[in-house]
Amino acid sequence: PDRRAADGVFKIDHADSGKHFPHDGPACALKCQEAIGTVMLDVRSDVKDTARALERITSDQGGRLIMAMGAVRGEGVSSVAGSLAAILASRSPRSAWLVDLNLMDNVQFHAFQSGVFKRMGRPGRALDASLKAPQFYQVVPQLRSVDGKTQAAQRYLAAHRVDNSNLFVTHFRKEYIKPGQRIQLRPSPDYWRALRRVCDWGVIDAPSPSVSSAGLAISRYVDGVVLVVRADSTDAHEINTLRDEIEGHGGRVIGVVVNQIRGDARLADRFSF
Repeated sequence: PDRRAADGVFKIDHADSGKHFPHDGPACALKCQEAIGTVMLDVRSDVKDTARALERITSDQGGRLIMAMGAVRGEGVSSVAGSLAAILASRSPRSAWLVDLNLMDNVQFHAFQSGVFKRMGRPGRALDASLKAPQFYQVVPQLRSVDGKTQAAQRYLAAHRVDNSNLFVTHFRKEYIKPGQRIQLRPSPDYWRALRRVCDWGVIDAPSPSVSSAGLAISRYVDGVVLVVRADSTDAHEINTLRDEIEGHGGRVIGVVVNQIRGDARLADRFSF
């Protein structure tokens, strides 16, 4: 099915878990991951060949952008995206950016903050990630001042350089969202062009279409989409359907990472790529 909205704006259907913790730090970050139902793992050793294959991608637009996506939640997409970004950052003369489209959860930021990735530092101070371009999200309704004029938009998205690395991880400042406001994602091609100008690699952690159609909308602006599949639970029909949806939105699937294989050497034969 075509999940595109008529106005080109895509709602985030998931919300903050509603659980709040009084301070930052490793213990708090891990609790945040558990509260939203996503606990990330460092799988760099498992995706190093995938990263090597991605380096063959070429782009005449500047930095290269890839997206990781699964058909349903719980596929391990965030673990794969974070691990690929960490590897590619280690091979980047300038930088790699890890952009988390799960804005209200900030899973990637919390994973680095809690030390999931061994031998890597913690996220440093917040930097403006707006890139002087139209943003790929909007907060609605916009706040108005007492004279009725729309207030200037907050810079909600920050980027934090992970200490001792060339990796920047995004963090959405959800504390600025007021009661009654919601977030919508939109394609915003200018933002992705601006991102290419400042980095060697951009890795986008996209929610599954069962949660939000944002990844599908943005897929046309990246060089390729990597699908992440759980070998023990994801049906081949779901993956082939997702591939068709991505291609229907102008994106290109460049490969599949099969997660949690338990000796099924013929698993890939079920996917019709």
